[in-house]
Amino acid sequence: MRRPLRENLELVEEQGGEWVQCAACGHRLCAAGEDWREACVTRLLPPGRMGPFHEIMEGRALLEERYCPGCGVPLDAAVMVSEQRSPVRTGPNRVASEPLVLDAAGTAVVVLDLNTKAEDPSQPAQPLIRPARGFLDKARVASVPVVYTVVVWEKDTPHGAAATALARRGDEPILYPNGYDKFLGGELRELLEGWGTDTLVFLGGAANFALLYTATTAARAFGYTVVVPLDGIYALSDYEMEYTLHQFTVLPRVAGKFRFSRLAAIEFR
Repeated sequence: MRRPLRENLELVEEQGGEWVQCAACGHRLCAAGEDWREACVTRLLPPGRMGPFHEIMEGRALLEERYCPGCGVPLDAAVMVSEQRSPVRTGPNRVASEPLVLDAAGTAVVVLDLNTKAEDPSQPAQPLIRPARGFLDKARVASVPVVYTVVVWEKDTPHGAAATALARRGDEPILYPNGYDKFLGGELRELLEGWGTDTLVFLGGAANFALLYTATTAARAFGYTVVVPLDGIYALSDYEMEYTLHQFTVLPRVAGKFRFSRLAAIEFR
């Protein structure tokens, strides 16, 4: 008696025993209850054999096909995790600062969330206030435009203003976008377009929130060159700072848009 198990595969009862065999040629693979796959001819094929969407499987999986050793008809196919995986990235990537001379006419300084609350000595951003003020004065002398952001929930509160020690001028806009990405809402982009900006210098943070999201959009969506002064940003921990800087070095296609320096090593011409 023969019973089909799947296409080209059947179970045969004969002479008091049961066998799994090829239905096409009768080649016996194994006794019933054993793993018939082990008796097959096996081939591992690249993702190109998987169909129209095989590109997404490149480097991630292989197609395993099993054939009858007697006649070669296919008996089974399965997607297998590939041994040819992409190498695991080791990190973090360390960044090195470099002296920079920036074109004043094409540069803007974006001060991220250094509001009056940041002047409190208990706040992690407080040590930035003094060096940030010195850098802003240098930018102002060179007529480099400056724009501030403050988190939206501080708007219309005592902390809705830029830190007093930064001496914000009346022609320096302050924005309240509702998101970590300060391009949200479109006001920042509109200002930068009006100024003819192609390079952004970021101050403030936090690095793994406002800086990471805003600088990524700046480089990826709008093509700005992003300058990160390592002593002009902050994070709540070394890990969060390290992760943010590492991320800037590995962003696909735009990692080359990021440059790293220090406040005293950035000049304007």
